[in-house]
Amino acid sequence: IQLSEAMTEANELGLTTMFNKGSWEEKMVAQCRSRLSVTPSRAKSVLFYSQHPDGQADPASQHGGCPVLAGTKWAANLWVWNAPRGGFEGAPLNEWAKKEGAKSTDNEEGAYAQLQATFTNTGKDPKYDEAEIFFQDTFWAKLGKGSPTAKVNTFSGHEWNVKVGGKVVKQWKIKPDEKLQQFRL
Repeated sequence: IQLSEAMTEANELGLTTMFNKGSWEEKMVAQCRSRLSVTPSRAKSVLFYSQHPDGQADPASQHGGCPVLAGTKWAANLWVWNAPRGGFEGAPLNEWAKKEGAKSTDNEEGAYAQLQATFTNTGKDPKYDEAEIFFQDTFWAKLGKGSPTAKVNTFSGHEWNVKVGGKVVKQWKIKPDEKLQQFRL
């Protein structure tokens, strides 16, 4: 339905009485009613892919949560990492991982087996006292002096960055030849 129709309907149903007339909150309720939405239901889930088969981001996967108008919102996310899929033009995008993965095909779990990595700050170098670990540019954990060891599941070719004060000061790339990789500052 059109946004104006959704706004009228939301107001008539009393869904916006807690918001100021013309507020962004009132508009958000109408936007949620005028777009594709999924009504929550016990023991149901929604699955969508955020990437095309070749690994490129799918802009059509952008999504958000609608405001809770009554009751309590409960949610659980499950992120699934697929290996690059062959058979599609340009797939996979990460040629390094494809080449390195091919070297480890004797692994019973396959060329794109899940690996583990740990990141530890030994506290010996003061320049890392306020360090943080990032998967690419996504914050993962504090890695400063005295921080607990960060343990992750990862894959060959993933890049992990150590940042101090927002600047990358060290980078590690996951290799396919070790199931458990340990990195120390």
